[in-house]
Amino acid sequence: MSLTKYDIDQLCLFDDEFFAECFRGHPECTEELLRIILGISNIRIVRHRVQNPITNNDKRGVRLDVYAVGEDNSTVYNIEIQKTDTHNLRKRSRYNSSMIDARTTIGKNDDFNKLPESYVIFICRDDIIKSNEAVYHFRRRTDKSVELEDGTNIIFVNGSYEGDDDIGKLMSDFVETDVGKMNISILAGRVAEAREEEEARRGKKGDKDKMIVTHFDKLMMKEREAGLEEGKAEGSIDTARRMLAKGKYSIDEIAEITDLTVEKVREIADSV
Repeated sequence: MSLTKYDIDQLCLFDDEFFAECFRGHPECTEELLRIILGISNIRIVRHRVQNPITNNDKRGVRLDVYAVGEDNSTVYNIEIQKTDTHNLRKRSRYNSSMIDARTTIGKNDDFNKLPESYVIFICRDDIIKSNEAVYHFRRRTDKSVELEDGTNIIFVNGSYEGDDDIGKLMSDFVETDVGKMNISILAGRVAEAREEEEARRGKKGDKDKMIVTHFDKLMMKEREAGLEEGKAEGSIDTARRMLAKGKYSIDEIAEITDLTVEKVREIADSV
């Protein structure tokens, strides 16, 4: 099932696939994003990749929403878009940082001092840290605030921040669907272009037979799959509750029948 023009017009920069399409091949958008978030006016990107995979042999790899390298290879940036709070972002940011260091930054025999400064930036729809700040910038330091100065930076941007400053305007643009109401011209222009490009890929206006499944359609597919999984999980929980109420089944039996974990069944049992 393809997205309609209305669906496309409702996409915003917090939608992963749409964000990727807007930023793919457009490092100037990433530069503007970094300038605002970091408050550094002279950021220049020399290499730029969107949805960049980093493998890790038989261990878990990562796919970076945006990976960028600054001038002189002295700084690397990873930008991640996070629409929902998965409650693992602190550890995930650490993992991204370690993978970037291990896989992309220095050669086999290079001195460790050649490690570039790294920024792992999560732009979150909600206030993950819950301290009502616009930007949370973490560096390694002692309990007496002496910085380690190892060049590692982890940043969480609060997408719910509504201030009248540059960050507030940027976050407003991330949820805005009307390009005429966006604050940052370079992003507004790219959003408009991406929508036009998507419509062009689908054939002439009104020619429904030529509509194809594109990366935007993946958004709807993902949401549908998530909804099915959620519905399945709710059904399993209801079944577990009914089985517990009958008092005929053990925790292990209920877990096996419902495909829930033993821990989850115990949690349900405690709430019955």
